[in-house]
Amino acid sequence: MSLSFDALGRALQHLGRLLLLRADLAAEEAALLSRLWLRWLGLALLALALLIVALGAVVAWLTLLLWDRFGLGTLGVAALLLALVALRLLFWVGAAAAAAPAPLTRTRAALAEDYEALAGTLAARRDGGAGK
Repeated sequence: MSLSFDALGRALQHLGRLLLLRADLAAEEAALLSRLWLRWLGLALLALALLIVALGAVVAWLTLLLWDRFGLGTLGVAALLLALVALRLLFWVGAAAAAAPAPLTRTRAALAEDYEALAGTLAARRDGGAGK
């Protein structure tokens, strides 16, 4: 039993509409993510700028306080401590990024459901059509 061209055309139209619907869902999710990430990035940059100013003030104060006793060693210890803190933060950011959920999870789930539904329908038609 072969499919008619009309049925094939309707199936392709439905598939096209379904793909457009999923593309709209993906675009909506991407827009929400981009706004969220931009807000986070702006806040993170502001916090970073304030932190840099505060750290500079603390290092300058410690350097002035300990210069008579340790000289340039004060700056070396401060640089070492700041480097260790920076490395720890980088490892923390890497772990947080690895644990973050994959982007477009709703779209991927919807596409998986569509695939399972289509695969199940096609398998049922094939099994039902083979017995005739």
